[in-house]
Amino acid sequence: MEKELVNLLEAYVTDHKVQLINDVLDQRTRHITVMLEDLYHAHNISAVIRTCDCFGVQDLYIAQRLHDYEVNPNIVRGASKWVNLEKYIRSEESPARCIKDLKKKGYRIVGTTPDRNSASVHELGISKKTALVFGTELRGLSDYAKEEADELVHIPMYGFTESFNVSVSAALILNELVTRLKASDVDWRLSEDEKRELKLAWYQRIVKRSDIHIKNYLSQSERKPL
Repeated sequence: MEKELVNLLEAYVTDHKVQLINDVLDQRTRHITVMLEDLYHAHNISAVIRTCDCFGVQDLYIAQRLHDYEVNPNIVRGASKWVNLEKYIRSEESPARCIKDLKKKGYRIVGTTPDRNSASVHELGISKKTALVFGTELRGLSDYAKEEADELVHIPMYGFTESFNVSVSAALILNELVTRLKASDVDWRLSEDEKRELKLAWYQRIVKRSDIHIKNYLSQSERKPL
């Protein structure tokens, strides 16, 4: 049925948009994902959403302990329509639940830190599914996140400043890993089923009255004789 609904809505999408969506889906990945732990500046989260879209990272996990988050449309520039946001209800347990879920999905947890005693991001292997965890703006990762991380990495720096802004850090690390991933023989692309599922979700967001088109199609299908 999913395939039929994709074909139904595709009739209302321009050929140019269809090709663009196909091209974007071909570059999407879930081999790398991003988790944000209790960021309190909404514009930083919005900037990371935009960064994930630009680098083809499909999923972003947002686990807030103390701060609520709403999408800032001026910064996201529509990227939130194309990136799956997995938001955890604000609570003390949200980061723990998020990390547990990521591990169940087979992700290696890689915490990011300014600590130069950790490994350089340039040394981080890319063969395993990887969840990059970024901590709050002032204090970085919580002690819990550090303890649960399989590895800790830093971005080499050569000035007096201790760390980059979190959204800049995300962009630099994703650029490094995605570039290496695309040049590797790692199977990083989405499956055909995942592409079709996303295509349906995206078509529903861009086709006007898509819900009505789907409802009518399903109603007609039910009336067809067996």
